[in-house]
Amino acid sequence: MRKGIRRGVGFTAALGFAMLILLSGCAVGGENGMYARLRQGEVAEAFDAQAVPALEAGLAKYWYPQEAVRAVIAVDRGRTHAIISGWNDLLSAGVTVGFDDTSVHCELLMAAMAYGLEGEGFTLRGVAALLAALRAKGLFAPGSLGAPVVVCFDTQAPAGMEIVVPAEGTLTYVKGLLSNHPLNVAGEAGLRAAYTDYGHLNTVCRDAVRVLRRSVLRVRLYSSADGGEHQLFALLFIVLVTVCIASVVRRAMQKGVRRACLLLGALLLGWMTLRLLKYQLPSIGALNRYFWYSFYLFQWALLLTLLWLAWVIDIPEGRVMKPPKWFLYAAAPGGALVALVFTNELHNWAFRLDLSNPNWASEYGYGPVHTIFIVYCVLLTLAAMAMMLRKVRRNPRRGGVLFPLGFYLLLTVYLAAYAMRIPLAWESDMTMVVGVFILLFLETSIRAGMIPVNSKYKLLFTHSPLAMQIVDSEDKAALSSLAGPLRRDGDTLLFAAPIAGGRVLWQEDITALNRLHREVEASVGQLTAANAMLAREEKVKRAVEEENARTQLLAQLEAEIVGATARLSDMIGRREDAARIALLVCYIKRRCNLFFRGREMPQNEGSLPADELAVYMDELAEFAGYAGLRVAFAGQMQAPAELRRAILFYDVFYSAADWAVPGAGETGHMLASLGREGGRTTMRLQCPEGAAPFRAEEGLAEAIAAAGGAMEIKHLGDAVGINVSFSEKPPSSEGGGRRPGCVYG
Repeated sequence: MRKGIRRGVGFTAALGFAMLILLSGCAVGGENGMYARLRQGEVAEAFDAQAVPALEAGLAKYWYPQEAVRAVIAVDRGRTHAIISGWNDLLSAGVTVGFDDTSVHCELLMAAMAYGLEGEGFTLRGVAALLAALRAKGLFAPGSLGAPVVVCFDTQAPAGMEIVVPAEGTLTYVKGLLSNHPLNVAGEAGLRAAYTDYGHLNTVCRDAVRVLRRSVLRVRLYSSADGGEHQLFALLFIVLVTVCIASVVRRAMQKGVRRACLLLGALLLGWMTLRLLKYQLPSIGALNRYFWYSFYLFQWALLLTLLWLAWVIDIPEGRVMKPPKWFLYAAAPGGALVALVFTNELHNWAFRLDLSNPNWASEYGYGPVHTIFIVYCVLLTLAAMAMMLRKVRRNPRRGGVLFPLGFYLLLTVYLAAYAMRIPLAWESDMTMVVGVFILLFLETSIRAGMIPVNSKYKLLFTHSPLAMQIVDSEDKAALSSLAGPLRRDGDTLLFAAPIAGGRVLWQEDITALNRLHREVEASVGQLTAANAMLAREEKVKRAVEEENARTQLLAQLEAEIVGATARLSDMIGRREDAARIALLVCYIKRRCNLFFRGREMPQNEGSLPADELAVYMDELAEFAGYAGLRVAFAGQMQAPAELRRAILFYDVFYSAADWAVPGAGETGHMLASLGREGGRTTMRLQCPEGAAPFRAEEGLAEAIAAAGGAMEIKHLGDAVGINVSFSEKPPSSEGGGRRPGCVYG
């Protein structure tokens, strides 16, 4: 169980850490579209405040300045006669002031106003106070260029309006084209910005959107207000999810609960990742919409996982947890609704979108499918809570269930307020808020006893019938069971295991085990004596058997070569030619070698390599040459695969060579070949006709027939042909075949 907890915590922490690494390089902001287009090889329109840092950072290579633009005040004299000569006059003019709040324009205009109000080391505090005062009087109209007075660039001022260069000062920027490849465009000479401390300028501009929203417009007070905060809040949320899910997994008792909580954490991290990727897209297109639709897929999966968690909290460990049929019935409507959300482009039943409207991302409505989906989510969550409450109805901490119920009601109210676009809910990040509600629901469910954890281990430990203790790092007892103090004697075993901050100690009574051990030792002593006696007896028997086997083997060897040895004795007694004696001795030596090889190999499985048989025959031929017989081999020698056939070939070869040896002072010739012919292995010998006809050794022909072969002797006038052949497949040894090396005399 401890290992499973460590795995779960490790998995959650690793997943969160991976998300941190993945998202640490992300940046959220409208200007990112410019850098994305540059990476794709396109040309981007940029201000010098953007272009110079991009060139220094290597994000772009070429900059073509085209025109100088200056932050000014445009006054429609047909609608107001107020005296306006600078930024401070906007508050006293008493007329509505429009402001270009689009992306980079907002940042650069606020920087120009701050420069005029505060000077070189400007901040945004002064301009924020000025614009906030205008808003408090109801005279600030962000995004409107049709107001009587407009703060904008001189190139944006509507026709017919008076251009006022603020007396306090302003900033002039250079606008041009930024590219990674040369353009056939000439830059305007002499264009130079009035303020070139781009490091300070960009530092101030980075906070402009957040200051405008929070300090001036008083929106986004409880959620991220700009791209930097979008990213920071997301990373903090990932850390929060990782820590909370790891804590829940570590405390959960059942594998099913741990798996469900891990899945919840993975879905929350995946949802946040999708949300960040959605805001990285440089334009609001089809991919952006389908990322948005995917939010509802994660909501559906989260609620199903919550329902699964409610089902598994009372399932015993080790039981196979297959989803019940009712779970599939509960999931099917959500799957259908998610499918309708993804196909919204066809029917507009989930969201009423007018894609021809450039501002469709903020000016859209909800259809019946969205309302049904919200109701489905509320009912699914209510079903999960009802199931958990029913399973813990005997929980002594019944009052604690009010907290999970309270979070459920708050989440329901929040979703309804978000759908109704109430500012407090609409301006928040739904992904984070729902995730935080889920984490709070898990924690309060644990505190209320709705999710079983091992927090009662102290009570269980104290009443354990096993004598045990938990000691700290200084061996001081922190917990002790009621079974009594730990003993230390020969009939008690003391166990210890390291835990966080100390050790756990427990003991077991082994009196019966010691008694059994003594009995076993006595039995072992008796068995040892008996085994020693049996070992001596077995040693004697083995020695007798080895002697018998040796005697039997020598008897078989003697029977194998008895004829050859008797003949050798006769030849030595008659003092015949020494060359023939050497030929016979060579044959006896190799025959003994083949005999022992046949004894070492299983029946019908021994083989003799072709080159080895050729060496044996060459050796006989060499000794036959000393006796006056010249042996010539025709072609490459090919030995049969089976050992006993090779022995028979060798026997026939010797018999023929010995018979063909001429008389003293004469020279004879013999032609030999061994190969495969017509599916049979054949040895052919051709010898000159001798004084006496060739006769094979007694029993040799029968041995050849038993091995599946045939022997044929042909008289060819002045020569004799001896042919021995075997079929390719050797016959079974059960049909009279002899084991390699057996006698046949």
